[in-house]
Amino acid sequence: MKEADVESQFDTAVAAYEHSVEEMPFREHIEAYSVFRAVGGVTGRDVLDLGCGSGAYVRRLRHEGAARVVGVDESTAMVEYARRREEHEKLGVEYLAADVSDISDASGSTSLASTAFAGQFDVVTAVYVLPYAPTQAALAAFCTTARRALCERGGRFVAAILNPAFAPDPQYYRPYGMRLSAPRPRREGAPGHMTAWIGEEVLDVDFFCWSAAAHEQALRAAGFDHISWIRPEVSEKGREEYGEDHWAAYLSCPHALIIQADAGPRAEPSTPRTD
Repeated sequence: MKEADVESQFDTAVAAYEHSVEEMPFREHIEAYSVFRAVGGVTGRDVLDLGCGSGAYVRRLRHEGAARVVGVDESTAMVEYARRREEHEKLGVEYLAADVSDISDASGSTSLASTAFAGQFDVVTAVYVLPYAPTQAALAAFCTTARRALCERGGRFVAAILNPAFAPDPQYYRPYGMRLSAPRPRREGAPGHMTAWIGEEVLDVDFFCWSAAAHEQALRAAGFDHISWIRPEVSEKGREEYGEDHWAAYLSCPHALIIQADAGPRAEPSTPRTD
Protein backbone atom coordinates (compact mmCIF):
# COMPACT_ATOMS: atom_id res chain seq x y z
CA MET A 1 0.00 0.00 0.00
CA LYS A 2 1.36 3.42 -0.98
CA GLU A 3 1.28 6.43 1.34
CA ALA A 4 -1.36 8.11 -0.83
CA ASP A 5 -3.65 5.13 -0.31
CA VAL A 6 -3.96 5.92 3.41
CA GLU A 7 -5.90 9.06 2.57
CA SER A 8 -8.14 7.38 0.00
CA GLN A 9 -9.15 4.50 2.26
CA PHE A 10 -10.49 6.95 4.84
CA ASP A 11 -12.05 9.42 2.41
CA THR A 12 -14.77 6.84 1.75
CA ALA A 13 -15.19 5.82 5.40
CA VAL A 14 -16.40 8.97 7.12
CA ALA A 15 -19.83 7.66 8.10
CA ALA A 16 -18.51 4.30 9.29
CA TYR A 17 -15.74 5.90 11.32
CA GLU A 18 -18.12 8.35 12.96
CA HIS A 19 -20.67 5.65 13.80
CA SER A 20 -17.99 3.35 15.20
CA VAL A 21 -17.84 5.38 18.41
CA GLU A 22 -21.46 4.50 19.11
CA GLU A 23 -21.68 1.08 17.47
CA MET A 24 -18.48 -0.47 18.87
CA PRO A 25 -18.67 -0.42 22.69
CA PHE A 26 -14.95 -1.05 23.16
CA ARG A 27 -14.20 2.36 21.59
CA GLU A 28 -15.95 4.14 24.46
CA HIS A 29 -15.41 1.77 27.36
CA ILE A 30 -11.82 0.71 26.60
CA GLU A 31 -10.22 2.93 23.96
CA ALA A 32 -11.44 6.38 25.01
CA TYR A 33 -11.36 5.48 28.70
CA SER A 34 -7.72 4.35 28.50
CA VAL A 35 -6.56 7.22 26.29
CA PHE A 36 -8.02 9.87 28.57
CA ARG A 37 -6.56 8.23 31.66
CA ALA A 38 -3.13 8.46 30.02
CA VAL A 39 -3.65 12.05 28.86
CA GLY A 40 -4.71 13.24 32.32
CA GLY A 41 -6.47 16.53 32.95
CA VAL A 42 -6.65 18.88 29.97
CA THR A 43 -8.46 21.83 31.56
CA GLY A 44 -6.87 25.04 30.30
CA ARG A 45 -4.35 23.17 28.16
CA ASP A 46 -3.69 23.30 24.42
CA VAL A 47 -4.06 19.95 22.63
CA LEU A 48 -3.23 18.79 19.11
CA ASP A 49 -4.94 15.63 17.85
CA LEU A 50 -3.00 14.04 14.99
CA GLY A 51 -5.08 11.90 12.66
CA CYS A 52 -8.28 13.33 14.10
CA GLY A 53 -10.58 11.58 11.65
CA SER A 54 -14.13 12.87 11.95
CA GLY A 55 -13.24 14.84 15.07
CA ALA A 56 -14.61 12.59 17.84
CA TYR A 57 -11.61 13.07 20.13
CA VAL A 58 -11.25 16.75 19.23
CA ARG A 59 -14.80 17.46 20.35
CA ARG A 60 -14.38 15.41 23.50
CA LEU A 61 -11.12 17.12 24.44
CA ARG A 62 -12.88 20.47 24.15
CA HIS A 63 -15.75 19.25 26.34
CA GLU A 64 -13.16 18.03 28.86
CA GLY A 65 -11.98 21.63 29.26
CA ALA A 66 -9.06 22.04 26.86
CA ALA A 67 -8.44 25.71 26.09
CA ARG A 68 -7.51 25.09 22.48
CA VAL A 69 -7.91 21.95 20.41
CA VAL A 70 -6.66 21.48 16.86
CA GLY A 71 -7.40 18.37 14.81
CA VAL A 72 -5.29 17.38 11.83
CA ASP A 73 -6.00 14.64 9.33
CA GLU A 74 -4.79 13.95 5.80
CA SER A 75 -8.25 12.78 4.70
CA THR A 76 -9.95 15.84 3.27
CA ALA A 77 -13.34 14.13 3.55
CA MET A 78 -12.85 13.55 7.28
CA VAL A 79 -11.80 17.15 7.85
CA GLU A 80 -14.68 18.54 5.80
CA TYR A 81 -17.13 16.50 7.89
CA ALA A 82 -15.52 17.70 11.13
CA ARG A 83 -15.66 21.31 9.96
CA ARG A 84 -19.36 21.01 9.10
CA ARG A 85 -20.04 19.76 12.62
CA GLU A 86 -18.03 22.64 14.03
CA GLU A 87 -20.07 25.14 12.03
CA HIS A 88 -23.19 23.73 13.69
CA GLU A 89 -21.89 23.03 17.21
CA LYS A 90 -19.53 26.03 17.51
CA LEU A 91 -17.20 24.44 20.05
CA GLY A 92 -14.31 26.66 19.07
CA VAL A 93 -12.07 23.91 17.69
CA GLU A 94 -9.87 24.01 14.60
CA TYR A 95 -9.28 21.47 11.84
CA LEU A 96 -6.60 21.21 9.18
CA ALA A 97 -6.22 18.80 6.27
CA ALA A 98 -2.54 17.92 6.27
CA ASP A 99 -0.07 15.05 6.13
CA VAL A 100 0.95 14.34 9.73
CA SER A 101 4.19 12.74 8.56
CA ASP A 102 5.32 15.93 6.78
CA ILE A 103 8.26 17.29 8.78
CA SER A 104 9.71 19.52 6.11
CA ASP A 105 10.64 23.05 7.06
CA ALA A 106 8.67 24.54 4.21
CA SER A 107 6.10 27.15 5.15
CA GLY A 108 3.33 25.52 3.11
CA SER A 109 -0.06 24.95 4.73
CA THR A 110 0.49 21.21 5.01
CA SER A 111 3.75 21.39 6.97
CA LEU A 112 3.15 20.64 10.65
CA ALA A 113 6.75 21.55 11.37
CA SER A 114 6.09 25.08 10.20
CA THR A 115 5.59 27.99 12.58
CA ALA A 116 1.83 27.40 12.41
CA PHE A 117 2.13 24.53 14.91
CA ALA A 118 5.66 24.21 16.26
CA GLY A 119 5.94 24.66 20.02
CA GLN A 120 2.30 25.52 20.66
CA PHE A 121 0.81 22.53 22.49
CA ASP A 122 0.90 21.01 25.96
CA VAL A 123 -0.42 17.63 24.80
CA VAL A 124 -0.46 15.78 21.49
CA THR A 125 -2.74 12.78 20.93
CA ALA A 126 -2.83 10.26 18.09
CA VAL A 127 -5.40 7.47 18.06
CA TYR A 128 -4.51 4.75 15.51
CA VAL A 129 -2.17 6.95 13.49
CA LEU A 130 1.21 5.27 13.91
CA PRO A 131 -0.04 1.95 12.44
CA TYR A 132 -0.46 3.72 9.09
CA ALA A 133 3.25 4.53 8.77
CA PRO A 134 4.37 2.48 5.75
CA THR A 135 8.09 2.88 6.47
CA GLN A 136 10.34 3.39 9.48
CA ALA A 137 11.06 6.88 8.14
CA ALA A 138 7.34 7.68 8.20
CA LEU A 139 7.01 6.26 11.72
CA ALA A 140 9.86 8.51 12.85
CA ALA A 141 8.27 11.47 11.06
CA PHE A 142 4.96 10.99 12.90
CA CYS A 143 6.83 11.06 16.22
CA THR A 144 8.93 14.06 15.20
CA THR A 145 5.78 15.96 14.26
CA ALA A 146 4.36 15.27 17.72
CA ARG A 147 7.54 16.37 19.50
CA ARG A 148 7.92 19.56 17.48
CA ALA A 149 4.33 20.52 18.24
CA LEU A 150 4.95 20.47 22.00
CA CYS A 151 5.78 23.72 23.74
CA GLU A 152 9.27 24.74 24.86
CA ARG A 153 8.75 23.46 28.40
CA GLY A 154 7.92 20.01 27.06
CA GLY A 155 4.74 18.00 27.27
CA ARG A 156 3.08 14.67 26.65
CA PHE A 157 2.33 12.57 23.59
CA VAL A 158 -0.34 9.89 24.01
CA ALA A 159 -0.86 7.45 21.17
CA ALA A 160 -3.17 4.47 20.78
CA ILE A 161 -1.27 2.02 18.59
CA LEU A 162 -1.75 -1.45 17.20
CA ASN A 163 -0.51 -4.00 19.73
CA PRO A 164 2.66 -5.52 18.18
CA ALA A 165 1.52 -8.84 19.68
CA PHE A 166 -2.15 -8.76 18.65
CA ALA A 167 -3.77 -12.19 18.41
CA PRO A 168 -2.73 -14.26 15.37
CA ASP A 169 -6.23 -15.68 14.94
CA PRO A 170 -8.03 -13.26 12.59
CA GLN A 171 -11.36 -14.03 14.29
CA TYR A 172 -10.13 -13.39 17.84
CA TYR A 173 -11.58 -9.86 17.98
CA ARG A 174 -14.82 -10.68 16.16
CA PRO A 175 -16.88 -10.38 19.40
CA TYR A 176 -15.69 -6.76 19.54
CA GLY A 177 -16.64 -6.02 15.93
CA MET A 178 -13.27 -6.51 14.22
CA ARG A 179 -11.22 -8.94 12.20
CA LEU A 180 -7.42 -8.41 12.06
CA SER A 181 -5.00 -10.27 9.84
CA ALA A 182 -1.28 -10.01 9.11
CA PRO A 183 1.38 -12.39 7.77
CA ARG A 184 3.43 -14.51 10.15
CA PRO A 185 6.07 -13.89 11.23
CA ARG A 186 5.37 -10.18 11.52
CA ARG A 187 8.43 -8.50 10.14
CA GLU A 188 8.87 -4.76 10.61
CA GLY A 189 6.46 -2.88 8.36
CA ALA A 190 4.52 -5.99 7.35
CA PRO A 191 1.12 -5.07 5.87
CA GLY A 192 -2.04 -6.08 7.68
CA HIS A 193 -5.75 -5.63 7.21
CA MET A 194 -8.67 -4.81 9.48
CA THR A 195 -12.35 -5.25 8.77
CA ALA A 196 -14.76 -3.64 11.21
CA TRP A 197 -18.50 -4.23 11.27
CA ILE A 198 -20.20 -1.02 12.36
CA GLY A 199 -23.93 -1.46 12.43
CA GLU A 200 -24.87 -2.02 8.78
CA GLU A 201 -21.61 -0.51 7.55
CA VAL A 202 -18.31 -2.28 6.93
CA LEU A 203 -14.97 -0.53 7.28
CA ASP A 204 -11.93 -2.04 5.54
CA VAL A 205 -8.51 -0.51 6.20
CA ASP A 206 -4.90 -1.53 5.68
CA PHE A 207 -2.19 -0.97 8.28
CA PHE A 208 1.47 -1.79 8.96
CA CYS A 209 2.97 -3.80 11.79
CA TRP A 210 5.74 -2.25 13.92
CA SER A 211 7.44 -3.75 16.95
CA ALA A 212 7.66 -2.13 20.36
CA ALA A 213 11.36 -1.54 19.69
CA ALA A 214 10.61 0.28 16.43
CA HIS A 215 8.14 2.57 18.21
CA GLU A 216 10.57 3.35 21.02
CA GLN A 217 13.41 4.03 18.60
CA ALA A 218 11.26 6.50 16.66
CA LEU A 219 10.07 8.23 19.83
CA ARG A 220 13.54 8.57 21.34
CA ALA A 221 14.97 9.84 18.07
CA ALA A 222 12.22 12.47 18.06
CA GLY A 223 13.28 13.70 21.52
CA PHE A 224 10.97 11.92 23.94
CA ASP A 225 12.92 10.93 27.05
CA HIS A 226 10.38 8.88 29.00
CA ILE A 227 8.22 6.22 27.33
CA SER A 228 5.56 4.13 29.07
CA TRP A 229 3.49 1.28 27.67
CA ILE A 230 -0.03 1.07 29.06
CA ARG A 231 -2.40 -1.85 28.67
CA PRO A 232 -6.00 -0.75 28.14
CA GLU A 233 -8.57 -1.01 30.90
CA VAL A 234 -12.36 -1.15 30.97
CA SER A 235 -14.46 1.61 32.46
CA GLU A 236 -16.71 0.83 35.38
CA LYS A 237 -19.71 1.63 33.20
CA GLY A 238 -18.47 -0.85 30.60
CA ARG A 239 -18.20 -3.57 33.22
CA GLU A 240 -21.68 -2.85 34.49
CA GLU A 241 -23.30 -2.80 31.04
CA TYR A 242 -21.55 -5.80 29.46
CA GLY A 243 -20.12 -7.81 32.34
CA GLU A 244 -16.58 -8.92 33.10
CA ASP A 245 -16.79 -12.01 30.88
CA HIS A 246 -17.47 -9.96 27.76
CA TRP A 247 -14.17 -8.11 28.05
CA ALA A 248 -11.99 -10.97 29.34
CA ALA A 249 -10.64 -12.15 25.97
CA TYR A 250 -9.93 -8.63 24.78
CA LEU A 251 -8.06 -7.64 27.94
CA SER A 252 -6.06 -10.86 27.79
CA CYS A 253 -4.73 -9.90 24.36
CA PRO A 254 -5.83 -6.37 23.37
CA HIS A 255 -5.58 -5.33 19.74
CA ALA A 256 -4.26 -1.93 20.83
CA LEU A 257 -1.94 -0.49 23.46
CA ILE A 258 -1.37 3.04 24.72
CA ILE A 259 2.01 4.75 24.51
CA GLN A 260 2.62 7.66 26.86
CA ALA A 261 5.74 9.56 25.82
CA ASP A 262 6.90 12.55 27.83
CA ALA A 263 9.41 15.19 26.79
CA GLY A 264 11.18 17.66 29.05
CA PRO A 265 12.09 21.26 28.24
CA ARG A 266 13.97 21.82 25.03
CA ALA A 267 17.68 22.23 25.53
CA GLU A 268 18.84 25.81 25.36
CA PRO A 269 21.22 26.42 22.48
CA SER A 270 24.77 26.81 23.73
CA THR A 271 26.35 30.26 23.56
CA PRO A 272 29.56 30.32 21.55
CA ARG A 273 32.65 31.33 23.50
CA THR A 274 34.21 34.62 22.48
CA ASP A 275 37.55 34.29 24.26
